[in-house]
Amino acid sequence: MLVAETQAIAAGTAGTPRSFATMQGPFGVLATTYRATGFRGLWLGQTGTFIRETGGAAAWFATNEFVSRMFITRRAALSGRDASTMSKRDLGAVELGLAGAAAGVAYNLALFPADSIKSTMQTEDELRPASAGAPRRTFMGTARAMYRAGGIRALYAGCGITVARAIPSSAMIFLIYDGLTSHFG
Repeated sequence: MLVAETQAIAAGTAGTPRSFATMQGPFGVLATTYRATGFRGLWLGQTGTFIRETGGAAAWFATNEFVSRMFITRRAALSGRDASTMSKRDLGAVELGLAGAAAGVAYNLALFPADSIKSTMQTEDELRPASAGAPRRTFMGTARAMYRAGGIRALYAGCGITVARAIPSSAMIFLIYDGLTSHFG
């Protein structure tokens, strides 16, 4: 169904509330959004973003530290050293990368539904225009509708590819960060 709706938008037959061709640059997008949805439209999806970023960042950093600590404990046991005297500086690039990769997985698995709900809210007007004067669905209302339509799978649609993308990127982010911290920190 989304494919047909996306094709209808591309063909200009979906009755979209705004013309994407007329949006020129960020100020054009802001102006078009404001005209179509008012000031509130500029904050559409903020609840989902807030949940994803706060909880996701907590999962991201906590998982990185947890897995790094596991590698430190393992290295200490193998070398006969006391783990409390060791830090991430004692880990190799592969261990730091694996800890970062695990963090990327945790970030996405923990709160992916919040991002799915946010994206649905942000694209709903273009993909499924409501009747004139119909109230916009809330974050929880959108979550309930998605769950009723497809269960837990609807809330995690696209998660697999997102996790696959997050593994190398988070591995590189933490590998670079920990490397720079060890060198300059």
